[in-house]
Amino acid sequence: MDIFEKVETFLNKIHKDEIINYPFYLYGFEDEYKKVKSYNKGYLPFYISKDLQITQHFLPKENTLNRPGLVREKTKYIVIHDTGLASPLMTAKGLDQYLHTTTRQASWHYSVDDIEAYQELPIEEVAWHAGDGRTSYPENWLNEKGFHLGGGNYTGIGIETCVYKGINFNKAMRNVAKLTVQLLIKYDLSVNDVKQHNDFSGKNCPETIRTANRWGEFIELVNLEYYKNTKLKDVELEFISLEPKYLDNEGNVIRIPLRDKVVSYEVKATYQGETKTYKYQTKIKRLLEVEV
Repeated sequence: MDIFEKVETFLNKIHKDEIINYPFYLYGFEDEYKKVKSYNKGYLPFYISKDLQITQHFLPKENTLNRPGLVREKTKYIVIHDTGLASPLMTAKGLDQYLHTTTRQASWHYSVDDIEAYQELPIEEVAWHAGDGRTSYPENWLNEKGFHLGGGNYTGIGIETCVYKGINFNKAMRNVAKLTVQLLIKYDLSVNDVKQHNDFSGKNCPETIRTANRWGEFIELVNLEYYKNTKLKDVELEFISLEPKYLDNEGNVIRIPLRDKVVSYEVKATYQGETKTYKYQTKIKRLLEVEV
Protein backbone atom coordinates (compact mmCIF):
# COMPACT_ATOMS: atom_id res chain seq x y z
CA MET A 1 0.00 0.00 0.00
CA ASP A 2 1.56 3.31 -1.06
CA ILE A 3 1.35 6.42 1.07
CA PHE A 4 -1.69 7.92 -0.66
CA GLU A 5 -3.58 4.66 -0.35
CA LYS A 6 -2.89 4.87 3.37
CA VAL A 7 -4.14 8.46 3.34
CA GLU A 8 -7.38 7.38 1.68
CA THR A 9 -7.80 4.56 4.21
CA PHE A 10 -7.32 7.06 7.02
CA LEU A 11 -9.76 9.59 5.59
CA ASN A 12 -12.39 6.93 5.03
CA LYS A 13 -12.09 5.98 8.71
CA ILE A 14 -12.69 9.61 9.66
CA HIS A 15 -15.67 10.06 7.35
CA LYS A 16 -19.23 9.28 8.36
CA ASP A 17 -22.26 9.40 6.10
CA GLU A 18 -24.27 11.06 8.86
CA ILE A 19 -23.42 13.24 11.84
CA ILE A 20 -25.86 12.74 14.68
CA ASN A 21 -26.62 14.88 17.72
CA TYR A 22 -28.06 13.95 21.09
CA PRO A 23 -28.21 14.94 24.78
CA PHE A 24 -26.13 13.25 27.47
CA TYR A 25 -25.12 13.92 31.06
CA LEU A 26 -21.97 15.04 32.86
CA TYR A 27 -21.59 13.55 36.33
CA GLY A 28 -20.12 15.17 39.43
CA PHE A 29 -19.92 14.65 43.18
CA GLU A 30 -20.97 18.19 44.08
CA ASP A 31 -24.54 18.58 45.37
CA GLU A 32 -25.46 21.17 42.74
CA TYR A 33 -23.75 19.35 39.88
CA LYS A 34 -24.37 15.65 40.37
CA LYS A 35 -26.04 15.26 36.98
CA VAL A 36 -25.64 18.05 34.44
CA LYS A 37 -27.35 17.88 31.07
CA SER A 38 -25.12 18.50 28.08
CA TYR A 39 -25.56 18.22 24.33
CA ASN A 40 -23.44 16.56 21.69
CA LYS A 41 -23.83 18.62 18.51
CA GLY A 42 -21.83 16.02 16.61
CA TYR A 43 -18.53 16.10 14.77
CA LEU A 44 -16.25 14.38 12.31
CA PRO A 45 -12.83 13.70 13.85
CA PHE A 46 -10.74 15.70 11.37
CA TYR A 47 -7.08 15.34 12.25
CA ILE A 48 -5.84 18.38 14.18
CA SER A 49 -2.13 18.92 13.66
CA LYS A 50 -1.85 21.59 16.35
CA ASP A 51 -0.20 20.27 19.52
CA LEU A 52 -2.17 20.15 22.73
CA GLN A 53 -1.06 22.98 25.03
CA ILE A 54 0.33 21.41 28.23
CA THR A 55 1.33 23.50 31.24
CA GLN A 56 3.66 21.80 33.70
CA HIS A 57 2.78 22.59 37.31
CA PHE A 58 4.23 19.78 39.37
CA LEU A 59 3.18 19.09 42.92
CA PRO A 60 6.03 20.07 45.23
CA LYS A 61 8.23 17.23 46.41
CA GLU A 62 7.32 18.14 49.97
CA ASN A 63 3.73 17.07 49.27
CA THR A 64 4.38 13.41 49.99
CA LEU A 65 0.66 12.78 50.49
CA ASN A 66 0.08 12.99 46.75
CA ARG A 67 3.60 12.92 45.33
CA PRO A 68 5.20 9.83 46.84
CA GLY A 69 8.40 10.36 44.85
CA LEU A 70 8.44 6.78 43.57
CA VAL A 71 9.62 5.98 40.07
CA ARG A 72 7.57 3.44 38.11
CA GLU A 73 9.62 0.37 37.29
CA LYS A 74 7.52 -0.24 34.18
CA THR A 75 4.82 1.61 32.26
CA LYS A 76 2.16 -0.77 30.96
CA TYR A 77 -1.02 1.29 30.72
CA ILE A 78 -2.51 4.69 30.02
CA VAL A 79 -5.42 4.99 32.45
CA ILE A 80 -8.40 7.18 31.57
CA HIS A 81 -10.46 8.83 34.30
CA ASP A 82 -12.96 11.61 34.51
CA THR A 83 -12.91 14.07 37.34
CA GLY A 84 -16.37 13.57 38.82
CA LEU A 85 -16.37 17.36 39.30
CA ALA A 86 -18.99 19.08 37.15
CA SER A 87 -18.86 22.58 38.63
CA PRO A 88 -18.09 25.21 35.96
CA LEU A 89 -14.90 25.99 37.91
CA MET A 90 -13.44 22.52 37.36
CA THR A 91 -11.55 23.22 34.15
CA ALA A 92 -8.08 21.76 33.69
CA LYS A 93 -6.68 24.82 35.46
CA GLY A 94 -9.28 24.56 38.22
CA LEU A 95 -8.54 20.87 38.68
CA ASP A 96 -4.83 21.62 38.85
CA GLN A 97 -5.49 24.17 41.59
CA TYR A 98 -7.67 21.64 43.42
CA LEU A 99 -4.93 19.01 43.37
CA HIS A 100 -2.39 21.48 44.73
CA THR A 101 -4.59 22.31 47.72
CA THR A 102 -6.51 19.12 48.55
CA THR A 103 -5.85 17.09 51.69
CA ARG A 104 -7.37 14.01 50.05
CA GLN A 105 -4.87 11.35 49.02
CA ALA A 106 -5.31 11.21 45.27
CA SER A 107 -3.18 12.34 42.37
CA TRP A 108 -2.73 11.91 38.64
CA HIS A 109 -0.37 12.99 35.91
CA TYR A 110 -2.54 15.11 33.59
CA SER A 111 -5.73 17.17 33.79
CA VAL A 112 -7.29 17.74 30.35
CA ASP A 113 -10.23 19.84 29.21
CA ASP A 114 -11.50 21.10 25.85
CA ILE A 115 -8.84 23.81 25.59
CA GLU A 116 -5.65 22.75 27.35
CA ALA A 117 -3.94 20.36 29.75
CA TYR A 118 -2.00 20.62 32.99
CA GLN A 119 0.68 18.16 34.06
CA GLU A 120 0.87 17.71 37.83
CA LEU A 121 3.52 14.98 38.13
CA PRO A 122 6.53 13.90 36.07
CA ILE A 123 5.32 11.02 33.90
CA GLU A 124 7.93 8.60 35.25
CA GLU A 125 6.63 8.97 38.82
CA VAL A 126 3.91 6.97 40.58
CA ALA A 127 0.58 8.72 41.20
CA TRP A 128 -2.34 7.64 43.39
CA HIS A 129 -5.08 7.22 40.80
CA ALA A 130 -5.98 3.58 40.05
CA GLY A 131 -5.30 1.35 43.05
CA ASP A 132 -1.97 0.13 44.40
CA GLY A 133 -2.45 -3.57 43.70
CA ARG A 134 -2.42 -4.52 47.38
CA THR A 135 -6.17 -4.96 47.77
CA SER A 136 -7.07 -8.63 48.26
CA TYR A 137 -9.57 -9.66 45.61
CA PRO A 138 -11.06 -13.16 45.49
CA GLU A 139 -9.31 -15.36 42.96
CA ASN A 140 -12.44 -15.38 40.84
CA TRP A 141 -13.00 -11.59 41.07
CA LEU A 142 -13.40 -10.17 37.58
CA ASN A 143 -14.60 -6.85 36.26
CA GLU A 144 -17.49 -6.57 33.81
CA LYS A 145 -15.11 -7.24 30.92
CA GLY A 146 -13.97 -10.54 32.38
CA PHE A 147 -10.58 -9.66 33.82
CA HIS A 148 -8.80 -7.59 36.41
CA LEU A 149 -5.44 -5.91 36.20
CA GLY A 150 -4.53 -5.36 39.84
CA GLY A 151 -3.15 -1.94 40.73
CA GLY A 152 -2.70 0.79 38.16
CA ASN A 153 -0.68 3.21 40.26
CA TYR A 154 2.61 1.41 39.76
CA THR A 155 2.09 0.54 36.10
CA GLY A 156 -0.05 3.31 34.62
CA ILE A 157 -0.09 6.99 33.71
CA GLY A 158 -3.29 8.66 34.90
CA ILE A 159 -5.22 11.17 32.77
CA GLU A 160 -8.19 13.03 34.23
CA THR A 161 -10.80 14.19 31.71
CA CYS A 162 -12.67 17.30 32.81
CA VAL A 163 -16.48 17.17 32.86
CA TYR A 164 -17.35 20.69 33.99
CA LYS A 165 -20.69 22.30 33.12
CA GLY A 166 -20.31 24.04 29.75
CA ILE A 167 -17.42 21.93 28.46
CA ASN A 168 -17.20 20.95 24.80
CA PHE A 169 -16.89 17.30 25.71
CA ASN A 170 -16.21 16.18 22.15
CA LYS A 171 -13.15 18.42 22.09
CA ALA A 172 -12.08 17.21 25.54
CA MET A 173 -12.18 13.60 24.36
CA ARG A 174 -10.18 14.51 21.27
CA ASN A 175 -7.57 16.27 23.41
CA VAL A 176 -7.31 13.27 25.73
CA ALA A 177 -6.94 10.98 22.70
CA LYS A 178 -4.11 13.14 21.33
CA LEU A 179 -2.26 13.06 24.66
CA THR A 180 -2.89 9.34 25.04
CA VAL A 181 -1.27 8.59 21.69
CA GLN A 182 1.78 10.71 22.51
CA LEU A 183 2.26 8.53 25.59
CA LEU A 184 1.57 5.26 23.75
CA ILE A 185 4.29 6.08 21.25
CA LYS A 186 6.73 7.25 23.92
CA TYR A 187 6.37 4.00 25.90
CA ASP A 188 6.00 1.68 22.88
CA LEU A 189 2.49 0.66 23.89
CA SER A 190 -0.54 -0.26 21.80
CA VAL A 191 -4.13 0.95 21.79
CA ASN A 192 -4.99 -2.21 23.74
CA ASP A 193 -3.00 -0.72 26.62
CA VAL A 194 -5.47 2.15 27.04
CA LYS A 195 -7.60 1.30 30.07
CA GLN A 196 -10.42 2.73 32.14
CA HIS A 197 -10.04 3.30 35.87
CA ASN A 198 -12.89 0.78 36.03
CA ASP A 199 -10.59 -1.95 34.69
CA PHE A 200 -8.50 -1.80 37.86
CA SER A 201 -11.01 -1.30 40.64
CA GLY A 202 -14.51 -1.73 39.30
CA LYS A 203 -15.23 1.95 40.01
CA ASN A 204 -17.63 3.56 37.55
CA CYS A 205 -14.93 5.79 36.09
CA PRO A 206 -14.73 7.48 33.63
CA GLU A 207 -18.43 7.79 34.51
CA THR A 208 -19.52 10.30 31.88
CA ILE A 209 -17.99 8.33 29.00
CA ARG A 210 -19.21 5.02 30.36
CA THR A 211 -22.77 6.12 31.10
CA ALA A 212 -23.14 7.75 27.67
CA ASN A 213 -21.73 4.58 26.02
CA ARG A 214 -18.92 6.60 24.41
CA TRP A 215 -15.89 4.48 25.30
CA GLY A 216 -15.87 2.87 21.87
CA GLU A 217 -15.97 6.33 20.31
CA PHE A 218 -13.02 7.41 22.45
CA ILE A 219 -10.97 4.36 21.46
CA GLU A 220 -11.71 5.08 17.81
CA LEU A 221 -10.32 8.59 18.34
CA VAL A 222 -7.19 7.00 19.80
CA ASN A 223 -6.93 4.62 16.84
CA LEU A 224 -7.18 7.50 14.36
CA GLU A 225 -4.59 9.58 16.18
CA TYR A 226 -2.27 6.57 16.44
CA TYR A 227 -2.61 5.75 12.72
CA LYS A 228 -1.77 9.31 11.69
CA ASN A 229 1.23 9.53 14.00
CA THR A 230 2.71 6.16 13.04
CA LYS A 231 1.77 5.47 9.41
CA LEU A 232 1.29 9.02 8.10
CA LYS A 233 3.61 11.09 10.28
CA ASP A 234 5.28 12.73 7.25
CA VAL A 235 2.00 13.57 5.51
CA GLU A 236 0.55 17.06 5.89
CA LEU A 237 -3.25 17.13 5.98
CA GLU A 238 -5.46 20.17 5.53
CA PHE A 239 -9.18 19.77 6.19
CA ILE A 240 -11.43 22.42 4.62
CA SER A 241 -15.14 22.71 5.32
CA LEU A 242 -17.06 23.94 2.28
CA GLU A 243 -20.03 24.75 4.54
CA PRO A 244 -18.41 26.80 7.35
CA LYS A 245 -21.83 27.95 8.55
CA TYR A 246 -22.49 24.40 9.74
CA LEU A 247 -19.13 22.60 9.97
CA ASP A 248 -15.77 24.07 10.96
CA ASN A 249 -12.31 23.06 9.77
CA GLU A 250 -11.80 20.79 12.78
CA GLY A 251 -14.94 18.82 11.92
CA ASN A 252 -17.13 20.27 14.66
CA VAL A 253 -20.80 20.92 13.95
CA ILE A 254 -21.29 24.55 14.93
CA ARG A 255 -24.91 24.87 13.85
CA ILE A 256 -27.52 22.12 13.87
CA PRO A 257 -29.94 22.55 10.94
CA LEU A 258 -33.72 22.57 11.25
CA ARG A 259 -33.80 19.89 8.56
CA ASP A 260 -31.19 17.32 7.59
CA LYS A 261 -28.44 19.15 5.75
CA VAL A 262 -25.87 17.71 3.32
CA VAL A 263 -22.52 19.47 3.62
CA SER A 264 -19.24 19.05 1.77
CA TYR A 265 -15.62 19.15 2.81
CA GLU A 266 -12.29 18.42 1.20
CA VAL A 267 -8.93 17.25 2.40
CA LYS A 268 -5.58 18.16 0.88
CA ALA A 269 -2.84 15.62 1.55
CA THR A 270 0.76 16.57 0.82
CA TYR A 271 3.70 14.17 0.82
CA GLN A 272 7.18 14.92 -0.53
CA GLY A 273 5.89 17.86 -2.57
CA GLU A 274 2.95 16.02 -4.11
CA THR A 275 -0.59 17.05 -3.14
CA LYS A 276 -3.82 15.17 -3.68
CA THR A 277 -7.30 16.42 -2.88
CA TYR A 278 -10.12 14.23 -1.56
CA LYS A 279 -13.75 15.36 -1.52
CA TYR A 280 -16.55 14.13 0.74
CA GLN A 281 -20.17 14.81 1.59
CA THR A 282 -21.90 14.10 4.86
CA LYS A 283 -25.38 14.70 6.24
CA ILE A 284 -25.83 16.69 9.43
CA LYS A 285 -28.97 15.38 11.09
CA ARG A 286 -31.61 17.83 12.27
CA LEU A 287 -31.91 18.63 15.94
CA LEU A 288 -32.86 15.45 17.75
CA GLU A 289 -33.81 16.19 21.34
CA VAL A 290 -34.50 12.90 23.08
CA GLU A 291 -34.56 11.94 26.73
CA VAL A 292 -31.47 10.25 28.18
